[in-house]
Amino acid sequence: MKAADFLRIEQDPGWSMNGDPWTSWHEVLDTGLVERVKRGSLDGISDLDAAQGIARLTYQELLHYGTNQKECKLDNDEIAEVLGALRAVLRRLGIEFRPPFHDFTGFHGYWSKHDMGYSWAARRGYLSELFGPLWEQLDGLEDAQSASAGYRGVDGRMQNIIFASTGFKPEMVMRDAIDNVVEIVEHRDSCLVYDRPLTDAGLTWGEAVAWWRDKQGLGQADDRAVGHDLYRRLRASMRDNGQENQAEVLLFNTYCERYRGAEGMKRPVLLPQVYLHYDPLTRKQRRKLHKGDRLKRERMDFLLMWPGRARVVIEVDGSSTTPRARRHRPGCMGRWRRKTGRCGSRAMRCTGSVAMS
Repeated sequence: MKAADFLRIEQDPGWSMNGDPWTSWHEVLDTGLVERVKRGSLDGISDLDAAQGIARLTYQELLHYGTNQKECKLDNDEIAEVLGALRAVLRRLGIEFRPPFHDFTGFHGYWSKHDMGYSWAARRGYLSELFGPLWEQLDGLEDAQSASAGYRGVDGRMQNIIFASTGFKPEMVMRDAIDNVVEIVEHRDSCLVYDRPLTDAGLTWGEAVAWWRDKQGLGQADDRAVGHDLYRRLRASMRDNGQENQAEVLLFNTYCERYRGAEGMKRPVLLPQVYLHYDPLTRKQRRKLHKGDRLKRERMDFLLMWPGRARVVIEVDGSSTTPRARRHRPGCMGRWRRKTGRCGSRAMRCTGSVAMS
C-alpha cells in the first residue's frame, strides 16, 4: 500500500458554484480504512502491506508538520488516529515502535524540548533516525516473506493484459465464466489489450511490436517505425490530467534507451499503467451505493512478463510534476523492495527520488 491509499478526494461542502472548480476538491483521511488497519480487519491486504502504507503516511505528515505545515493533509486528531493504527499493526507484526509523542502537539513539544526549535534539518534528521529502524525491520519481513514463498511463474494460462490506459476505466463483462473470457464493452479505446498467447520468452518488445503492427495495420513498415509508434502510444498513458509523473517517465525512457536496437527486441517489454486487479464498480459508484472499497489499487505503474510466466510489477512512489509531490520519502525507502504478490507477481517498489537519481 501507499500513503495515498489512506486519502480520498472529496469536494468541499462549502464550495460555491461561482468559485474556482479546481479548488473545490481536496484530500481527506479515509478514517474507516485507518480503523480497519487498527483492528486488523482488512480483507485481502496483509498486515505487512498495511504497515508499509500507513508508516509512509505517518512519516510524510510528521515531516510536513516539522518543516512546512501548509503541506499537512491531517489535523491533530487525525495524526493521533494514524499513529495509533500504526502502533497496532506493528505490534501484530512483532515490531516495537514507540515515538515519544502521540500527535502533532506532542511532536512540537518534543522538538522544542530537545533544541530542534530553530532547525528544520534537525527535525528531518530526527524523523529519519526514528523511522530508519522501522523501515529496516519491515524490509526484513518482506525479504523473509519472499524467501519463504520462492520465486516461480504464475499458474494458469494468461488470457489478456489490459494496459496503457489513457482515459476512463474500461467497463468489462465476463463473456464466458467457465473459460474466464473477459470482454471490454465500454471505453475500449482508452486502453490496449494484448490477448496473444505468451511464449517461453515471456512478452518481449519484438512480440509487442509484431502485435502492434497487426493491430494498427502497419503492414510493411520496418520494426523501428512500428516500435516508435508503439512507444508514443505507451508514453501517452503516463499522463494524469495533462501532467506526467517525471519519475515514471524517466524510468520508462531509460529502460527503452538501454534496450533499443536489435538485441532489445528479445528483452521483456515494459508495459505502463497495467490493470492487475479489477473492480467492476468505480469508486464513485461504490460511494453512491454505500459500499466500501474492495480494492485499494487496480492499476500498477509497470509490468514485465519474464520468461517462465513470471510477472514483475514495478511501482514508483512519489515524485510527479507537482511541487507538492516532489517532496520525497526518506532515502532509506529508496531501495528496491521485493515481495511476492497475492496474485503470484513479483513486486518492486522504489521512491521517485531513487528513480530520478
